[in-house]
Amino acid sequence: MSNAIVVVPAGIELPAHLQTEEVAAAIAAANAAAAGGIKSGGFPRISIKAGKFHIVRGAEVQTLLAPPAAVGQPALPMMCLEVVIVAANPALTKTYFPGKWVEGSNDEPACRSANGVTPDADAPQKQSTVCATCPQNAWGSKVSEISGKDVKACTDSKQLAVLPAADLSFEALGLAIQPGSLKNWGNYIRALDERKFPVFGLVTNVTFDATATGVLQFGFNRFLTPVEAAKVAERANGSDVKLIVAQSRVISTGAPA
Repeated sequence: MSNAIVVVPAGIELPAHLQTEEVAAAIAAANAAAAGGIKSGGFPRISIKAGKFHIVRGAEVQTLLAPPAAVGQPALPMMCLEVVIVAANPALTKTYFPGKWVEGSNDEPACRSANGVTPDADAPQKQSTVCATCPQNAWGSKVSEISGKDVKACTDSKQLAVLPAADLSFEALGLAIQPGSLKNWGNYIRALDERKFPVFGLVTNVTFDATATGVLQFGFNRFLTPVEAAKVAERANGSDVKLIVAQSRVISTGAPA
């Protein structure tokens, strides 16, 4: 017999009077405040360190390899991810590191915002009460080491929850679209929208831009079958997916992928 404690019993529905948008926002804020300072662990994510795809689970890093082209040949890093986008945080996630962040470090950001409006409840060093007027969110608050151009010290990214197209039962993975890839992501979504293609109803190719370091490109692969679409809809309601794209959370996500 298991000694595990059921924290919240299954089958309990949220009362109707707690289902309005206003109350939902208040609930999220109250829960975040109640958990302030407590780390509930992060979620597995996709990293693009050194121009390769990796799955990062805490301190564990797994480089994704493609099957060898022939017997006796070594497996090479996978250069194209075929993923299904299950959900997306509707807001831009904001992350601020006061110094230079190093890929692979476990340093916590000084300030972060999952909703792009206000700092997370447990952000160690809130830079402002709201993101819109934060000095770290202003253009020119930092100079890019790569381009030498004025950028923002607080990094914008788009947080997605994805599944490998080959295994829709695989653990949900976080994929953060960083500033250099946001334009390509926007162009991809705009192209899908023009054709009335559902971003959550198809397989997306994620590849590296050959002309720019650390930049991703996105392309259409195929539509999901009805069976696959049903599975994706089921996974979208899972707590693992909701954690990845939550607009109010108290977790240790590590640094940008």
